[in-house]
Amino acid sequence: MTINILKKIIVYLGGLLAMSIGINISKLSVLGITPVSSMARACEQILGLTLGMTTLIANLIMVMGQLLVLRRDFRIRNILGLALTVVFSLMIDITGTDPNAIGHLLINFPRPAGYHMKFIYMLASVVILGIGVFLYLRPNWVPLPAEGLALAISQKTGIVFGNCKSLVDTIMIIIAVILQIMYLGGLQSFMMESVVVREGTAIAAIGVGQVARFMAKCWGKSVDGWVSKS
Repeated sequence: MTINILKKIIVYLGGLLAMSIGINISKLSVLGITPVSSMARACEQILGLTLGMTTLIANLIMVMGQLLVLRRDFRIRNILGLALTVVFSLMIDITGTDPNAIGHLLINFPRPAGYHMKFIYMLASVVILGIGVFLYLRPNWVPLPAEGLALAISQKTGIVFGNCKSLVDTIMIIIAVILQIMYLGGLQSFMMESVVVREGTAIAAIGVGQVARFMAKCWGKSVDGWVSKS
């Protein structure tokens, strides 16, 4: 293994780790989880599984979606996205707060008291997620199934990737809202600990990409230079 490949692995996995921490901090904020984890967060509470386990299930569904969209164009790269999500799901549980998970790094992390602290937690999660997305995308390796599904739709329809990613995120949010209302307390759930989608979800939908773009503009060349340097 060359030093350059090792550096790419560090950047790639470091990005996934940052994303997993960001997801768990957004969960702690109780102001709505990031769109890509919204369906998994709802299923976590309904099924009584860990967030990592429901993330794995949600991503399996998205890989099946890629198969339906791509059909004969489905490639090994798409299947590798599922293998990647196993690693990502483990990271989510390891850095989470669930005592029943394989790990729970943030289990003793202070819970925010008052709306202002919850909002700060939510903003911190957006920044950490954006940094994670920036790092994980730098090597241009296998995408997570959510991005893989958006790429598949873009490939088949000719619609730009950004719009397809917004479509996938929107579908997951709609499913999460339906599950939240049906199984997690109805309309009152938007003010309860069981909340899945709230203002934080909308802010993350816009803010994570903006942070990732800002990081790429300011630090992209530096990271790429460090990776390519022998």
